[in-house]
Amino acid sequence: MAAQRDMKIPKGLRILGPAQRALTVAKDAELGGLGLDFGVVPEQLDEAGRARWDHLAREYAGNPTRFREGDRMAVTAYCMWSSLYLAASQDIKERGPVVAGRSSADRSQAVRNPYVQFAREASQQLRYWARELGLTPDARVRIGLADTADEGHDHDDNPFA
Repeated sequence: MAAQRDMKIPKGLRILGPAQRALTVAKDAELGGLGLDFGVVPEQLDEAGRARWDHLAREYAGNPTRFREGDRMAVTAYCMWSSLYLAASQDIKERGPVVAGRSSADRSQAVRNPYVQFAREASQQLRYWARELGLTPDARVRIGLADTADEGHDHDDNPFA
């Protein structure tokens, strides 16, 4: 018991009572809802989009309010663009960046694979949503989320690090 009283509490750590927890939950709901229920998978996701959704669910299982119900459409968009990027990349891998022309004007020539442009657009959207959701190193710094491998910081005074 004496050891608990003498234990140094890290700066900013507070123990919340029941009333404070209720206020925190209410405030969380105001700020975009409670944690995103990854068990409710958007119907519009194909197999690859669902795989990305499931990956995020596993990755953030220990941080249930990392994404909130208010973020559902943004997370869905990220998963959809991820799937579309993979599909375009697969076509480019299989057929190459240049394909035989199909229209009467260019039937006898090689033309750029239309999936090259599609992959470019999908990658731009994917980068946008990844930044918006804090899934890139730069975005994590911008929104104040430190990487777990931040070796440059001294955590000796933090028993939770």
